[in-house]
Amino acid sequence: MKSRILAAAICILSLSITACGGGGFSPNDYASRPASAEPAYYGSPKDVSDPVVVTIPAKFLYRALTFNIPEDSGNRNGLGAVVSAANAFPIPFAEFHVYDSGGNRVQQGETNTQGVAIFEMPKTTGTYTLRVFSRAYNDYLKVSVLEDIYANTPYSISKTFTIGSSNVTSGTLDLTSSPVYAEANEAISSKVEGGAFNIMYDILLANEYIRRNINKNGTVAGQPETNTNKWWVAEKVTVYWKAGFNPYSYFNSSSPLSFYSPGERKLYILGGVNGDVKGSDTDHFDDSVILHEYGHFLEDVYGNSESPGGSHNGNFIIDARLAWSEGWANYLQGAILTGADAKGNSASEDRIPTSKKFHYYVDTYGYKGGCSTCIGISFNLAAVGTDTSQPDNVNSDLAGTGTFREVSIARTLYKSTRSTSSSYDTLKPGGGVTFANIWKVFAGEDTSSHNRANPLSLSLANTAKYPIPNVGLFNWLLDQSNFDTTQWNDILTEEKQNKTTQDYAYFLSAGTCSGVTFNGGAAEVKMSTSDSVRRSNQQKNNDFYLYKHDGGSATLSIDISTSGSYPPDLDLILYYGSYVYFEDDYWYANYKSPYIAKQSRTVASSSETVSLSGLPAGYYMLNVKINAYGKDNWQMAGSSTYTIRKGSQQLCGTEQP
Repeated sequence: MKSRILAAAICILSLSITACGGGGFSPNDYASRPASAEPAYYGSPKDVSDPVVVTIPAKFLYRALTFNIPEDSGNRNGLGAVVSAANAFPIPFAEFHVYDSGGNRVQQGETNTQGVAIFEMPKTTGTYTLRVFSRAYNDYLKVSVLEDIYANTPYSISKTFTIGSSNVTSGTLDLTSSPVYAEANEAISSKVEGGAFNIMYDILLANEYIRRNINKNGTVAGQPETNTNKWWVAEKVTVYWKAGFNPYSYFNSSSPLSFYSPGERKLYILGGVNGDVKGSDTDHFDDSVILHEYGHFLEDVYGNSESPGGSHNGNFIIDARLAWSEGWANYLQGAILTGADAKGNSASEDRIPTSKKFHYYVDTYGYKGGCSTCIGISFNLAAVGTDTSQPDNVNSDLAGTGTFREVSIARTLYKSTRSTSSSYDTLKPGGGVTFANIWKVFAGEDTSSHNRANPLSLSLANTAKYPIPNVGLFNWLLDQSNFDTTQWNDILTEEKQNKTTQDYAYFLSAGTCSGVTFNGGAAEVKMSTSDSVRRSNQQKNNDFYLYKHDGGSATLSIDISTSGSYPPDLDLILYYGSYVYFEDDYWYANYKSPYIAKQSRTVASSSETVSLSGLPAGYYMLNVKINAYGKDNWQMAGSSTYTIRKGSQQLCGTEQP
């Protein structure tokens, strides 16, 4: 199991070298006491002859987001007051139980599409209690929002009602005007149950968006079918959240964080810090953050999650796999929120909504009255990529830089999936690529029996052929599938992205080709002032090649020629397929990396060679890198050209055949 964490967008983490290697965690990593199993699910109603039919709506309250760009003069952006009961949202498809006065469960079921619990009771007068839980396991939604990793219990809201003699006579008890509410005000309920149900609702929105847009929403819209070519629901995800609690403390870190743990199908949503939900960073009402983390779940279960995890920044060139993973999650939340807004306004789901909060990523900090700057992070998914006012803008970057920038990837996906009749700037129309086609390349799934078990050949889910996901590969697959448009190509050009893996993970095969040249190098820098390590420029200082090893005992070499007074010194590193990049700061501090299979770091050599002897067959990543440790730009201002060979046979980069 990989040890990595996929964290909410633009989060800067100070992690040890081990934690930076990041994916899933087992309970032994963090539990100081045994965990109890999640309680059994009871969602199938009990049969009752000659019943009293009871009707009770279930709704949740939440704190509404105000978000204007530019922010108004009153600095009023952020989470505001709890909405009124009239504006509460329903709780659809949720498990509920009914208990008698002795605490016995006498009925059970699931709320309907409108969030209404309708159930049958025996014609026995008495007082009963309805409890609605923050979980669902049905054809519409499969999720459990749980309080902690120890008890594994869902949240619940309850309402007491009485069946009287008149109800026995009429056979009905209609409490439509008296719903049960999940509170969002911590002064009313310290558990803030509305947060749990908001998380659950966001995940429902994601399922509904995907169903609608991959054409698996039923022959009759919204009606489940057993035919998986006509109906889709995501597999179960477990979410841990508690008001006032930082889930990263499970892993002995005090950094406030929402994250997803790959391989475990578990989301951890930030509820605050040290019991505080007013002035601390919280995410339970941050739809962008919740849906971003759910995007990582979808990538893990339906796509190909090879992100190394770790630190990432909206103004930094990062690992191409990490950039793809975070960019995908940033994009998906915007697409889902845009879709939900469109459905609520009978508009097209592929337009750019007028309200900016639906096409931005927005992460709040506390809520108004308890915070001074109430928006922690925000960026525009519909921005022009060369706009210098935008994070991760590519205006002054090299060609291909969009491969290594997460916000650029998010923008590209979002703009590409807007209608060509919807412009994000003057003379800049959307790309006209459908989400259905995005999903085909992402998940390998269509309406003709292709799915995870049998993915489309030209998809990231075809991991046997395409083991290392990145945006260059995604764009190439989209193009090869003939899903491209002229407008999409224009967006790629604007964002300095390519339809090739040449920028990252070019496939090595025998051939004849010209040498590849590094024209100068870039000094290694920290990602932020709190960063513990200087980082190699993933684009300018590194070339990465996907190599399929046959299990033999050959050698891989680079032959180097140089020019200029200060040519870059090249090293040769062979990583295992699922690797974490090993920074020079760690190497020179005498750390070792379990991700490096072989390496050659001879100083100022005309060649570097590694032996493949003893290595198992499979995919590896060959990294030709500039040794920039302790150097300024001028000390790498010359040129170094290299060719790659296996034994005496030259190898050349190409697309995966």
